[in-house]
Amino acid sequence: MMKKQILTLAVAMLLSGSLAAQELFTGVGAKGYYNKTLKGQDAFYIPQFQIGFETYSETAQVVQEGKLSKLQNTFEAHSKGGQYAGGQKGSAKVTTILDAGLSLEDFQALANDFQSILENEIEKSGFRVLKMSEVDQLESFGKIKEKFDGKTDKKQGKASSDDIGAGTVKVMPDHTIFMFDEKSLMKGGGPAFYGMIKKAHKETNATMILQNINVDFSTVELDVELDAGRRGKTTSAEMKVLPKMRISYNTFDFIGPKGGPNSAPASMSSEFVSNKEYKANIYSDKAKAESLFSKWFSLKSRPDVDFDPRIVEISREDYMAAARDLFTQYSQAFANTLVVGARGK
Repeated sequence: MMKKQILTLAVAMLLSGSLAAQELFTGVGAKGYYNKTLKGQDAFYIPQFQIGFETYSETAQVVQEGKLSKLQNTFEAHSKGGQYAGGQKGSAKVTTILDAGLSLEDFQALANDFQSILENEIEKSGFRVLKMSEVDQLESFGKIKEKFDGKTDKKQGKASSDDIGAGTVKVMPDHTIFMFDEKSLMKGGGPAFYGMIKKAHKETNATMILQNINVDFSTVELDVELDAGRRGKTTSAEMKVLPKMRISYNTFDFIGPKGGPNSAPASMSSEFVSNKEYKANIYSDKAKAESLFSKWFSLKSRPDVDFDPRIVEISREDYMAAARDLFTQYSQAFANTLVVGARGK
C-alpha cells in the first residue's frame, strides 16, 4: 500500500511539473497548433537563437477608476446638480539600468553557453540533439545559411560598443543564423525555401527550433493605487526592484519534415522569472545614470535623465552566473514542453 502511495505521488509530481511547463507557452504543449509539427519527432537542432540582453528597462502601470468609484462619484455629482466626467486614471513608472562591467565578448560567451544549456536539457529529456558545429558543415545547411547571411549580419550587427544604441545588446551563438522574428514570420517562404528545408531534413532527420528571447537583469514589482474623486484624484505607488533575472520576451518556431512555416510563432504566455536572487546594490545616482546611458545608448536614442532611475550594480561574475541559472530553469521548462508536444505526455 505504501509503495502504491509513493508511486501515485511521484506520478502526480511529474504531471504537475509537465502542466506547469505547458502553461508557460502558447501554441505548443497540451494544446497548440505546433503539436502537429512536433508529433512523433525525436531529434532537434537549433539553427537560430537570437538573444537580446537588456541593459535598461522601463516598467509602467496604468490604473483606471473602478466601476464602483465611478458610480459613487456620479451619484454625488448628480445629487448636487452637477455632472461627473469620470474616466479617472493614474500611472507610475520605474526605470532600471544595469551596471555590471560587461563587454560584448561576455554577452557572446553567454549566448554560446545558453545554446549549450538548451541543447543539453533537450537531450536529457530523451531527444537526439544535433550540435550546430556539426550541422554547419552540412551542404544542405550551407545553402540555407547562404540565403540568410545578409539578414544575420544585420541582426547581429554589434561589432563594437559604438553600435549598441538602444539599451539592448543582441547576439547570436556561433554557427547560428537569423531566419525569423515577429516581423518576418514566413522566414523566406516560397518553393526555393521549401526545397532547401527538405534537403536539410533529409540530411539531418531532425526538426529545427528557431528561438528569439530577451533577458532582463531585474524584476520590478509596481503597485499603483488611484483615489478618484469628483474634485480630483490622487495616485500613489509602491515599487520594489528585485535582484531576480527574467526572460521578458520569447517567440519560437519549429520547422519539421514538411518544411512549412506557420503563420504565427509560439511564445511564452507570461514572463519567466528566476526563482533565485543574486547579490546586487540597488540605488539612485543621477550622474552615474548619465554615464551608464552614454555607454549603452547612441547619441540619437539616449534618454534624458529627468527622472530617478534605479541603478542595479552587480559584479560581472554574479551577472553571468545568474544568467546561466535563469536559462537553465527556462531550458528545463522548454524541454518538458517538447516532451508534451512531441509525445503527447
